[in-house]
Parts: sequence; structure tokens; C-alpha cells
Amino acid sequence: MKKVKLGLVGAGWVAKQHLEVIRVIGEVECVGITSRTKAKAEALARQYEIPLVADDLDALVGQANPDALMILVSEEQMFKVASSAMKYGLPLFVEKPAGLLPEENRKLAELAKQNKIPTMVGFNRRYYSLFHKGLEIIKDHGRLLGVAVEGHERMWRVREGGKFSEYVLDNWIYANSTHTIDLLRFFGGEVKDLKVIAHQIKEKRGDQFAAIAELGSGAIGSYLANWYSPGGWKVVLYGEGVTVEFKPLENGRWIDKTFDTHEIEVDEVDKKFKPGFYRQMEAFSKLVADSKVTWPTLDLNGAYETMRLAEQMSYVK
Repeated sequence: MKKVKLGLVGAGWVAKQHLEVIRVIGEVECVGITSRTKAKAEALARQYEIPLVADDLDALVGQANPDALMILVSEEQMFKVASSAMKYGLPLFVEKPAGLLPEENRKLAELAKQNKIPTMVGFNRRYYSLFHKGLEIIKDHGRLLGVAVEGHERMWRVREGGKFSEYVLDNWIYANSTHTIDLLRFFGGEVKDLKVIAHQIKEKRGDQFAAIAELGSGAIGSYLANWYSPGGWKVVLYGEGVTVEFKPLENGRWIDKTFDTHEIEVDEVDKKFKPGFYRQMEAFSKLVADSKVTWPTLDLNGAYETMRLAEQMSYVK
């Protein structure tokens, strides 16, 4: 079978995680890379045997002739770079967030529609083997009754780290918290009704959130986040006579009616690579081949729905 030829834009940490998968997966190959910092692109090209380091996006497309592009740049650069990439008409993988603001995500979705471009946004947790096994356990016992997500951010550490600009920090609910907010939609379906209480200690868009939602599956969804209290990310699924827990998200267990606990085994690909990345790459390869978006993939339209949900939760509407 002919491999899908990928061109990468960006040479940071996340690009390396994708390349770890690309070099072993049978369906894809990286034929070129470009980055604002050419030295970083050259280093990755040496490490992963990428045949072309291009000066810019035009050169990458013109010289490498890829079948699809992966846009793996920073949050602040995403909208500009992804918008520019639309002119080539190639299928696009866009790392999350697809634009730092909901409006940027919406504009990208419109561009993709106008140019008839298949897209995928990198919500890798939708491909966790644990999550899919957890849903199957719930299904084996009956209906999904509830989805409880805790998305506590360690905001004091994020700010002390000095890695992000003030603009990104002010929009952290979009830049990072959409990972956990999206899990309401992943596990429970579309949000049909939402009630939110949001408070502010320090952050522009709030840092204390409590939400309750009616989900498309019929389950009740809840979301809780306290950004200045020690905690982490957690999901609990409530079924008929069974409860499934993920805390941290990379560990899973289920509890039966006798209160016996059973561990959920992580698939090998989620142990070897950044969790979710292997099956995410498989899904993108399939998307390039048939141009069809199927669950659990989010295209730019789907990512916009998650951004809108985050906007509804924000302290500043």
C-alpha cells in the first residue's frame, strides 16, 4: 500500500512526539519539514531521516510534494500558519488549539469548508485506549448515566514557568483546558443544555468553574476546575451497576456492584508513544485516504464546538 506523504510545519517538542510514531507506523512517512527556527528542523531531520528541510511552507509543498500537511506550531502562530496552509488544498492536521480564540477556530473552519479541505484537530485524548475500553465496560453493563470531569490547572506553576506569553496565559481556558472540556463531548455526546458558575481569583477569563450539562447520550455531565488549588485531571463515568475512573487520565480502573476494583490495561502503543498519538496518526492517515471524518475524530468544525463550550464556561463571555 502506498504510504501517505506528510509535510510537517513546526519542529518543537510536539513535532518530535509525532515523528516517533511516523517512523514506525506503516501507513505514513515524513517527506519534509519546515520551521521558523531552521536549526531545530535540521536537528529533527537528522534524527528521523527526513529528506528535506524547507525554508518555508511554499518550498515544503513545492519540493516535497506531500499528500497532507501537519501544522505543529505554537498557540499564537497557529491561526496564521494554518490559514496560509489552506491555499494548497491539502488535508490538514492541526494541533490543538486550532487558533487561540474561538473566532480564529471558526474562521479556519470556514476556510476549510470553502476550499473543501479535510481537517483533523489534535485532541489526542480521544484516542486513549483506556477511554475506549472504559466506554465498552459501561456499554456492557447498560447505559451511561453520568460523566464527571475535573480539569484543575496548576496555574501558579504555569505562570512561574515563564514558558508562555501573557496572551496565551490570559486565554488558557482555550489553549489548554479544552483538553478536559472536550471530554464531556467525547464521553457523553453533544451538550444540549449547560448551567455554569464561574469565579475569578486572578485570571482574566476565570479560574474557578463549576458546570452541569445534559448530554446527547442522555447522561448528566459535570465539569469542575479550580486552577489555584492542588489537584489534577480526572474523569469518572457512571453506568448501571458500574463506575469507571481515570485518575490520572492515563490510568484506569472500574468498580463493580460488590465494590471490587479491576484495573484497565493500557494498550502497548499508549505505553510506547505519547498516549493517543499512534491511533490518532492512524485515523489521520485514513482521513487523508477517504476524506471522511468519523468519531472520535474532531475536524475544525468539531473543535470549534469544544471552543464554544469553553467560551460558555469562561468568566468573561
